[in-house]
Amino acid sequence: SAFAEAQTCRRQVLLNYFGEYREKPCGNCDICLDPPKHFDATEEARKALSCVYRVNQSFGMTYVVEVLRGMQNIRVREHGHDKISTYGIGRDHSHDYWVSIFRQLIHKGLLFQNITRNSTLQLTEEARPLLRGDVSLELAVPRLDTAARAAKSDKLTSKNYDKKLFAKLRKLRKSIADEDGLPPYVV
Repeated sequence: SAFAEAQTCRRQVLLNYFGEYREKPCGNCDICLDPPKHFDATEEARKALSCVYRVNQSFGMTYVVEVLRGMQNIRVREHGHDKISTYGIGRDHSHDYWVSIFRQLIHKGLLFQNITRNSTLQLTEEARPLLRGDVSLELAVPRLDTAARAAKSDKLTSKNYDKKLFAKLRKLRKSIADEDGLPPYVV
């Protein structure tokens, strides 16, 4: 997910991963062609990090986002996290917004996602100055393109595709799959 959340040139990220370094951005990747806008995310980051701390660094991202957004579910109530100070302080933003913030915090090294402990979120030493208010933090504005995705999915309706052709293609896919001994979704 670090690659997906990178807010710098994708080629630089890939090359750095393999120990090669390039000073100049490539100018061709999605980030170079459409650079993300940044904003002062100090308050959001402090809310997110505080919530991770308040749930004892024992839960994954989805759960922490639920607490942050003040979701009313059994799991949150069972753990008593509906009573902590960070419960609901992030309800002004969507789930996807907070997931993007958390992923950027992981990418920047302020949070660690411990995959050996069910992907629980844990604070790093780098988070301390931000939590104390000693530093500020800029993050990329989360790209919430759910409206664009919904518009794209609306384009393909039963009115604008050839049902007979679709049925023929499904039949062809099934016969190819049967010949090769594969399930149809592989073809």
